[in-house]
Amino acid sequence: MTHGRTGLGHDIHRLVPGHPLVLGGVTIPAPVGFDTHSDGDVLCHALVDALAGAIADGDLGTHFPENDPDAEDARSLEFVREFSAYVKRAGFDIANVDAFVVLGTVKLRPYIDEMRSNIADALDIDLTQVSVKARSNDGLGPEGEGTACAAWANVLVYPRAG
Repeated sequence: MTHGRTGLGHDIHRLVPGHPLVLGGVTIPAPVGFDTHSDGDVLCHALVDALAGAIADGDLGTHFPENDPDAEDARSLEFVREFSAYVKRAGFDIANVDAFVVLGTVKLRPYIDEMRSNIADALDIDLTQVSVKARSNDGLGPEGEGTACAAWANVLVYPRAG
């Protein structure tokens, strides 16, 4: 019997005025965004951490270090695409992704379908295998107040048969 393996990922970044807000590879019109060395996409970062956890192989920083000049201004969706290929080379198939983003000051619902589509494409899996949800935190904490944005991702992978 082949058993699945799960991985859990989390990321959070401070929001600052005048920077782009990118989530799931979608640039969302907003007065604030991430001040990071890549595009800061917390959803993609959490997803890479979840995938790495599922195959017990480090985390985002292990595979895409902050001090790597190639990561400067990188699109985090490409990290997902590259790491998905790595997971498959390691002998695993991705069964599904369940993720959510917490941000209280920007409505994300209009962008969820595009985020799901981008993630499914980057992982080379069907759209029905990707769930993305958004929460506002009802004004509580830095995410609810709009000074930070956080994401969590959970994945299920299976060792490839044969």
